[in-house]
Amino acid sequence: MKMSQATMKRSKSKAQKNQAVDKSFTKKRKPTKTLYTQKFSAPLKRKRKSEYDAKEEARLERIVFGDPSDIINNLPDDEKFTESSESRTINTDDNDVSADNNVSDDLSIVNEDDASKAGQRKAAWVDEDDAQYSVQDATKVQNRKLPNEIQGKPYKDYLHNKYKQLVGTPKWAELKESTTELDDLDNDILKHSCHLEKPKARNLPRNIIDIKTLSAINKQTHTEGPVISSVEFHPSSTVALVAGTSGILSLFHVDGIDNNTLHTMQYKKFPISTAKFLKDGTEVLLGSQYYAHCHSYNLMSGKTYRIPLPHGITNMQKCEVSPDGKLIALCGRLGEIFLLTSSTKELIATMKMNAKCRAVSFTPDNKNLITHGDSNEMYVWDINSRACIHRAVDDGCLSCASISVSPSGQFVATGSKEGVVNLYETKTVLQNQSPVPLKIVLNLVTPITRLKFNSHSEILAMASDKKHNAFKMMHLPSFTVFSNFPTFQTNISMPEAIDFSPASGYLGISNRSGTAFLYRLKHYGNY
Repeated sequence: MKMSQATMKRSKSKAQKNQAVDKSFTKKRKPTKTLYTQKFSAPLKRKRKSEYDAKEEARLERIVFGDPSDIINNLPDDEKFTESSESRTINTDDNDVSADNNVSDDLSIVNEDDASKAGQRKAAWVDEDDAQYSVQDATKVQNRKLPNEIQGKPYKDYLHNKYKQLVGTPKWAELKESTTELDDLDNDILKHSCHLEKPKARNLPRNIIDIKTLSAINKQTHTEGPVISSVEFHPSSTVALVAGTSGILSLFHVDGIDNNTLHTMQYKKFPISTAKFLKDGTEVLLGSQYYAHCHSYNLMSGKTYRIPLPHGITNMQKCEVSPDGKLIALCGRLGEIFLLTSSTKELIATMKMNAKCRAVSFTPDNKNLITHGDSNEMYVWDINSRACIHRAVDDGCLSCASISVSPSGQFVATGSKEGVVNLYETKTVLQNQSPVPLKIVLNLVTPITRLKFNSHSEILAMASDKKHNAFKMMHLPSFTVFSNFPTFQTNISMPEAIDFSPASGYLGISNRSGTAFLYRLKHYGNY
């Protein structure tokens, strides 16, 4: 009985414990929330969009873009520019000794940035931290020691006066009064509206030319062939073409750094002897000395056309385009000169010399054509009548290889196979039978295969593809050859084609080693 009572007590205690656990569990457990209590019997209506409020829109526009009337009201008055204040000078003793030479003199110059004189403009940009940065802070970083009187001065004044003492005031920092009728506001409008301002003409210095070597035009391809027969700049954009004997034409965007490739065209079994821009740069004419047909590549549509040459013309080795772009002159094999229209490539006239024609060049007025060849005579042809109106003897020439007329129409240059370049005045060639050269250049000893004037008629480039580095440039106003180009380190190899950019900022020279070099003439504009 005692055992049974003990077991009964144990079972009761266990039952009580289980009931206590169940009660605690039920207290902790919470009923689940009802997520959707509302019942919809009709479809929901969309919220109405905010109505247009003109006043609110005008208020937001003023916050973001500002009030247009504030532009005129906030223009600086002329009185602000004529205000003057006392200039501050920073003086130091001459007896101070420091690790840096002439440090005491650096801060003894009048600070023109802080001094506002009559007619002086305000600084375009001011850094607020410059006033807080002192010379003492700079000397700690640089591990330098300066006099104690200078330690507390602004570091900006110290650098400014040091630069002015060593270099002086640069030209770009000099303020000059403009004599133009337009005010400053109009000038800003023109500049920000992509209107190009005409650069001021400066005379090119002689004897030494400021030239810099840039990346090659075709550095990304080098597939135009071993002989780069043509290199030419676009007349109105920063684009240049390069073509060679492998039958590949490449177009590049000229910037002097990357010269990215724009397009490449391959003409199989068609070695390109000449490539010219036509129709204001919208078409490229390609000719070869081995075939009686040419190719025309349209830059706008990207299509190419095969055009057979007129009857009697067997090749297109040498051709010249008139300044107005309407005519094309070709050299024949037996002294013929063929005139073709640039639009349809049709033959309109045939002229004949007594000797084989080697070079042709148009005058800038498109009225005359000057030809030269295997004789000592220059032929002057009238474009309208297609007749020879004059013949002039080239001084000391037995056989000519190239001829060129300056864009200004003032000079005519002829290059002989003996390596002599004669420079004439155009009037004497058109009028006299035996003109006297203005200058005879004897710097080259091999046949002069290329002659090219720049657009300003200040430089005459001469080249020969028969000798390494056979290239020279002459300063026309003084008739002197530049002595600093090419140098002993210049590697042009055998120059083949020459061309200047429209503003004479770039010079392109191709060679017989598959490269079209690019040079920057710093005297002229960017392109």
